[in-house]
Amino acid sequence: MFDIGWTEMLVLGVVALLVLGPRELPNMLRMIGRYAGQMRHMASAFRAQMNEISNEIDTKTQLEKLAEKDLDIDLPDLFDDGPKDEKEKKRG
Repeated sequence: MFDIGWTEMLVLGVVALLVLGPRELPNMLRMIGRYAGQMRHMASAFRAQMNEISNEIDTKTQLEKLAEKDLDIDLPDLFDDGPKDEKEKKRG
């Protein structure tokens, strides 16, 4: 992801050890791990919501295709937010 190799990670570890010291380094790594876990959880929740939206959109297009095949069937407006002008003219 960041294109960091083992040598760069080793250099970063040595620098962090020198800057933070041996007492603070485990606490810092633990805190970074917690934040990484939270970010991973948020990303999976976002991915799940996007998959759910995608499935809803796919269902709508499949229903529309079925309605086009069977011309006698009129689908209820399950996915519409409100009446549209054309539909009001037909019903009115």
